[in-house]
Amino acid sequence: MKRIKAYIIKHKVSIVKLITIFLALIALANIYITLKVNVISNDECLWLGEKVSADSVAYFFRSVKVDGVAWQAGIRDGDQLLKINDYVVRNDLVAQSVLNLVEDGKYADYLVKKPDGTLLQTKVKIKKLIAFGALTFNISALFWLVIGFLVFIAKPDGKQQKLFFLIGVFFVFSTFFNLFPQTTNLFEFISQHQILSLFIYIIASIGVSALPFAFLYFIWIFFKPLKIAQKKWIKVLFVVLPCLAFIDSMSLLPDIYRMSPDFFMQSRKFQYLMGIINTITYSIAGITLIVIYFKEKDKQARKPILLIILSFALAFAIQIYISTIAPVLADTIFNSPEYYAPVILLILVPIIFAYAIFKYHLLDMSTVVMNTIFYSIATATVVAIYFLSVYGLGHSLSNLFGAESQGIIAIILFTIFAIRFQSTKDKALKIITQKFYPEEFAYQNVLVKFSNEIPTVVGKENILNLTLKTFVDSLRIKKFAILLDDSKSKSLKLIKQFGFTNKDCELNLTSVQKYFEEKQLVSAYPELSREDFEKLFGEKANVLIEEEIYTIIPLIVKSKVVGVLLFGLKYSGSQFSGKDIELLYAAANQLAIAIENARLYQSEVEKQKIEHDLELARNIQKGLLPACVPELNGLDICGEMIPAMHVGGDYYDLISIDNKRIFIAVGDVSGKGLSASLYMTKLQTIIKLYCKEGSSPKEILVDTNKLIYESLEPGAFITMTLALFDTERMKVKFCRAGHLPVLLFENNRAKFLRSKGIALGLDGGSLFENNLEELEMDIKSGQVYSFFTDGITETMNDKNDLFGEERLLKIFNNNSHLNSADIMNKIDSEIQLFRNNAEQHDDMTMVIVKVK
Repeated sequence: MKRIKAYIIKHKVSIVKLITIFLALIALANIYITLKVNVISNDECLWLGEKVSADSVAYFFRSVKVDGVAWQAGIRDGDQLLKINDYVVRNDLVAQSVLNLVEDGKYADYLVKKPDGTLLQTKVKIKKLIAFGALTFNISALFWLVIGFLVFIAKPDGKQQKLFFLIGVFFVFSTFFNLFPQTTNLFEFISQHQILSLFIYIIASIGVSALPFAFLYFIWIFFKPLKIAQKKWIKVLFVVLPCLAFIDSMSLLPDIYRMSPDFFMQSRKFQYLMGIINTITYSIAGITLIVIYFKEKDKQARKPILLIILSFALAFAIQIYISTIAPVLADTIFNSPEYYAPVILLILVPIIFAYAIFKYHLLDMSTVVMNTIFYSIATATVVAIYFLSVYGLGHSLSNLFGAESQGIIAIILFTIFAIRFQSTKDKALKIITQKFYPEEFAYQNVLVKFSNEIPTVVGKENILNLTLKTFVDSLRIKKFAILLDDSKSKSLKLIKQFGFTNKDCELNLTSVQKYFEEKQLVSAYPELSREDFEKLFGEKANVLIEEEIYTIIPLIVKSKVVGVLLFGLKYSGSQFSGKDIELLYAAANQLAIAIENARLYQSEVEKQKIEHDLELARNIQKGLLPACVPELNGLDICGEMIPAMHVGGDYYDLISIDNKRIFIAVGDVSGKGLSASLYMTKLQTIIKLYCKEGSSPKEILVDTNKLIYESLEPGAFITMTLALFDTERMKVKFCRAGHLPVLLFENNRAKFLRSKGIALGLDGGSLFENNLEELEMDIKSGQVYSFFTDGITETMNDKNDLFGEERLLKIFNNNSHLNSADIMNKIDSEIQLFRNNAEQHDDMTMVIVKVK
């Protein structure tokens, strides 16, 4: 059970995508059914039932439209309907289903009894009536579902986002009733498709029962969560009430399968009950919004609330029109259906909701808008420009060199533009971000600059002051605080703050540690949001809420929380989310390392226990290395780093993009010891920032070199190999920036792959980029790749002999049948045997990737 739960949590976005696609198809099918299948037959009059005995009902014509189809057939008000196409009318719903079988423009046989007792056998020309109400609900349900899905993927862990998506799901569930046929006998359909009918009925009943309560509760927690929504008895009530409504709906099942006529009367009672519940819940929701609007003092924050209120006002206005004005104007919907058509305007309600959410970045939708919509359009524009450029240039060159050269010219131009497309697209998107999303662009620049500066700052107080200045002055955040762990009290205590009134803010370290340990199992960048404050901190959550804190980011070293950063809203008034969280995480990781290093340095000065401090630093560095090997289909990966001193300048990382792509990074900083390890941690942060989907190893190394060139001290440099394994395309790309060659075992032989490249930090201009070569090759089953530093091949024994490349090749030739971990163990034992009692003089690092 735990495995199933863990799997669902890990893959919940993919599961939600599948659910959304399925329900969207159902919604589209319902729209089609409403327009083409479940079209109601109309004879332009009413049939009203009157009891003629204890157990029988007679149906009489009322509101017969003058010159309508029934009028032209000789039917008048007060006539009794006896038969329709040989069906003896005992139930109006069954009679309607019989009439629905008649095609538009065809005639139905009516047997009518006049008030004087005479019988009239006549033919009535049938018209078709589209159910505008059902059509509106089906289209609205599709809109709610799509909007709910976009909101959910913006923040899959958010309570509001989950509930809003559920509202879309319940809307579509409610439309399942439309899947029952209106043009055939309902009982006949149910008897022929019992399991399908049961499934449809249960799903539809869940939607109808849950929707009004889910919607009302969402309104209560939408803008600013109401205190009443947090009360336990309210939460219980909002579960019990829809369950009772569902049970009431299920009580009709026996009548359905007995094909009892009482079912229609009982179903009308249920519809009436749900109509009352809907009226009450939506009225309370509207009143709640009005109260929230007048309590809100911020004019900017009032705008989206006003839009939602207007959508409610529109919905109530249309309902009043349909229930009062339209019947007066139209007599009946069957006589003048056009007067009921304005109900279609209810589609504007979800559209207004969507506009408010997108326009004012509610529910963390700014990330989705920027990444999913705007950037998609921008990328498509770049593609179009490229295509038109290729076409125009090719056409011009063809005219110049002749039509026979057109094919060759097209191939050459498309090859050139394909090579340049990615970099051009990235530059275009960067310009677009800077132009249209200056806040996000500024955040990225400020946090990258912060990550570059923080490793060079000495002293804990200076580090904290720089952090406070960066987030408050540069990012203009009005509420910010740094809490660090206090080992004595096992709590996180306030160290630095801006905008706080409560200077004694304190959080339970154990709770925070446990929370992030659980979240890291399912998310690479877990955050602590406001909706989880009360569950985690109890009454102390009120302090955070009063201080207007919305987001908490951990400071983690070696899987241990050493502090947290508290954030209020951004300068724009929106909450940190999406890519913002990734950037904050990168900065927080760098800050955690810097704070920990500062602690070590202070301890070294105060206690003069250098050996002890270096051992701690080694543990920190070890904690920065991958805690576990990412699971990747088709690859067996193992990595190891053994420093020559307590801390070293070697580095490796396994950066998973998804379950099909992973970056392998192995680097070697010149020198050894603490200074080399500091450069290594800085390099790791930069590489993690740049290793993202769509980036190639060469692009990442070029961008990394530009950032790191100015910060390296004279004479310092970094060699590095960066590889991207893609098991979907079965390809690997790699670049060597002055690093040792890549070892490859294939076809029963180990060999070295050598590509061009100079070390990072030696040149800050075009020389580095022009000399950097990127190789791409196929990956095949049985291949073994090894990325290592010179500490492996340059290991010396007590005779000053080098271990060398030939010994390494021999190990792979003899042990390629083993898994990666066993090959690594074999290399370790061979090196130990070779070295004998000689001291280790250099860091030793290796990553082995075996293709299954």
